[in-house]
Amino acid sequence: MRSISSFLDHIYRFSGVLSGGALVFLCVLVLYSIVARLFGFFAGGATDFAGYVMATSTFLALAYTFRGNGHIRVQLLIQATTGGRRRVIEILCLAVMSAATVFVAYYMSNLALESYEFGERSEGADAVLLWIPQTPVAIGAVLLAVAVVHTLLLALFDYDAINPEEQGKEGPNEI
Repeated sequence: MRSISSFLDHIYRFSGVLSGGALVFLCVLVLYSIVARLFGFFAGGATDFAGYVMATSTFLALAYTFRGNGHIRVQLLIQATTGGRRRVIEILCLAVMSAATVFVAYYMSNLALESYEFGERSEGADAVLLWIPQTPVAIGAVLLAVAVVHTLLLALFDYDAINPEEQGKEGPNEI
């Protein structure tokens, strides 16, 4: 189980790197738009592409951030408990989150697929095929769902891997 977990963590890390690259590209697009306006050039859809790249960056970063415990979580109840009770609460929370993220991943993937099938285009001057910017967002949503289900399975079968605080050691959850 830990070797599969390590492999998945590498995928999440790669997704995080891609997200960082998308942020750099977003910066380039914004600077291009600013410079184009200063010199009176037509920036031709740079604002639309910046929005697509921002969504891509956000969704590609979700799985990496989740597995690295970077998301803000309300832990008042979890921190007040220990042992078996804490494990049950974490499993319940992860089960609910698994259902929600799988739901989002399914519908984001379905949206991209339907956009492809119907040949939907953006309403901007560039008329981009919408499945192109929707696909990396759907991939990010799927990766988040995989990361949450992955963590749920670890909570069920290898709890020490996600809860090193009670063992006094670092776990593989530290990406």
